Amino acid sequence: MWTLYLSDFKLLSDETTDILLAGIFITNLEQADDVLLISFTPNGAQKKMDALWKWCSINFMIINAIKSLLMILGSIPRLLSVFRFGKDTVTIVKTAKYVGFNLNSTKRNIFEDHYLTKASKARSIAGTLLGLESMVGTLPVWEARKLYMALVDPHLTHGCEVSLDVDPDLLKPLEDVQNDFLRRILGLNKRSMTAPLYTETGLVPLRFRYVKVAGEDSVQLSDEGKASWAMDLRYVIHNLPFNVVLPALSTIPPQMVEAVIKSVDAGLRAYLQWSIDDPNAPKLYLLRGRVEPDKDSEPIQKSLCFRHYLNVVNPKHRKALTRLLLSSHCLALERLRWVEHRRPRIDRNLRVCRFCKVKIESPEHALLECTAAADLVMLRNDFLTRMNNDIRGLPSLNSMSAVDFFTLMISYRHTISLVAKYAFRVTEIFEATPMHIPPLPLHWLIQPQVT
Repeated sequence: MWTLYLSDFKLLSDETTDILLAGIFITNLEQADDVLLISFTPNGAQKKMDALWKWCSINFMIINAIKSLLMILGSIPRLLSVFRFGKDTVTIVKTAKYVGFNLNSTKRNIFEDHYLTKASKARSIAGTLLGLESMVGTLPVWEARKLYMALVDPHLTHGCEVSLDVDPDLLKPLEDVQNDFLRRILGLNKRSMTAPLYTETGLVPLRFRYVKVAGEDSVQLSDEGKASWAMDLRYVIHNLPFNVVLPALSTIPPQMVEAVIKSVDAGLRAYLQWSIDDPNAPKLYLLRGRVEPDKDSEPIQKSLCFRHYLNVVNPKHRKALTRLLLSSHCLALERLRWVEHRRPRIDRNLRVCRFCKVKIESPEHALLECTAAADLVMLRNDFLTRMNNDIRGLPSLNSMSAVDFFTLMISYRHTISLVAKYAFRVTEIFEATPMHIPPLPLHWLIQPQVT
């Protein structure tokens, strides 16, 4: 009703004071009863304020100057004009909120306050969701993912169509909220790598999601080299960790925008897969070459999807398997990589098994190779017997490497709960025995800092 009531409010366009967007001069904006007047000059702003004041007086309304604000974007002149609605002065402010956006005219990025506010709100809501676990128990990953998308993600992505991430320092608090939430629902520690947080849950990292959303909403772009959201989009796309061919922004048709978005999506999947296959990132070797079982076809390799093993009902079993796969476990291969308790990082070849003290204590060794603990051997024999009964034609353990057999075990959907339970029980056996720490030379000891 208010929109209809305001429909006869007209301001004459002035090319010297008005913003030109897609060939149309923008004189004012309305969101319900929130009216925004825009001008490049002080005189133009006052003329529009006078016009609005006159229209209101004719239509039996009074503008509240106390609730009205004026913000100057860009360099502030030494002598400030006085702006009025009628006889009442309007306050000039540095910060304001309009249609949910927190704006700050004195900072290099006018959206900086918006980033910080949304990061704070998103973290608060994420903490509330995770706090539910104290009342209802561990949240299933899929349900936690749905709650995240419904309640947390809207704050993390609010305004990303116009507030493009040209400043990584402002994006980081938002990314931290996303990463921390995913680590928590997966049961991983803060040292875990970030790429698997997305390859395993099927979610898109914020940095790439922003580009896709902004591309979808930026049909009208400028190629004149002037400061604009289109140029920010070009900057952000060119700074992605992969190449995306971006055509001339002034002549780009809608179908080409869709092609750019598809290129970003394909580049994201390739980048995440490269993050796993990167030889300089050995922690994720168990994820290389693995396939995802499909209900209606043969298992295929997928870089980004919600993994079937995350549907394991028992949270302890699910987290045990997830930690082994994503190298966030209690075994020496991972734990001795850390610097802790005045102990330096131990070389990989010295991270030997706490039972046999011969081979490296890795997930595949613990689950499939070590024979130095009787209870471990009995548990493994029982597990392999059940696997052979459930999977017709399962290759023998001796016919392939332990890593390949481990990858094969997790590729079957109908036995994944059995594998997760076995992973949990093996982890329990190893946690019950202290980890083997190799003797360290004196010069390896980390000396305490002198204060």
